[in-house]
Amino acid sequence: MTDLKTLVKHKDAILFDMDGTLVNTEPLHAKAAVLVLAEMGVEVDLMSTIDQFYGMTDYVVLKTVCPQLTDEEINKAIEQKNFHLIKIFRALAHHEKDQYITPGLFPFLNHLKKENKKMAVVSASEDIVVVETLKCFGIDHFMQLQMGRNQTALTKPHPDPYLEAMKRLKTTHIHTLIFEDSPTGIKSAVATNAQVIRVTAFAHSTGSQTIEGDFIELKNFHAEFI
Repeated sequence: MTDLKTLVKHKDAILFDMDGTLVNTEPLHAKAAVLVLAEMGVEVDLMSTIDQFYGMTDYVVLKTVCPQLTDEEINKAIEQKNFHLIKIFRALAHHEKDQYITPGLFPFLNHLKKENKKMAVVSASEDIVVVETLKCFGIDHFMQLQMGRNQTALTKPHPDPYLEAMKRLKTTHIHTLIFEDSPTGIKSAVATNAQVIRVTAFAHSTGSQTIEGDFIELKNFHAEFI
């Protein structure tokens, strides 16, 4: 089994995807989206299509399942979905949050902090969602940088978000370790030539998507760490 201490020892920066990697928030995103679409008179069972859209952006999902909606309507729906999602986050009781957090996360983050590693979240979610998610689950204070999809012109599967994070943290791919989970995110991370780890704790079928590239798979953040 891979020893995380060894993997991070010679790295300066540790970059994390958020949804599905740090926290399993996908069901909450789907719940919020269903609420918004229902308000628009659109009935869609998003939970049954999670495999098909694993790791994709809200825009891609809504454009596919609701082709009748205009871009303006989709953008409005995403804005309202984020509003509902934040309300869901703020309504979660403390004991309810544990089920969404990847096992071993906080001991690992504390180790990285002790070792003075630079940490960042690089997500395809909107900036406000990144801020509220990390705050909700108590992850925000570990991160020197929080990046949502609005930070670069191109989002995942393009490498731009991770390359921009490296630039802002003043490091290179050689000294960077990236944690991801979805096919889209893996493609983005691998394209930077950094070392990549796929966290599979909350992974599910990738459907018609394929995962390519050189990466290590770990169940969670416990892997021979504690």
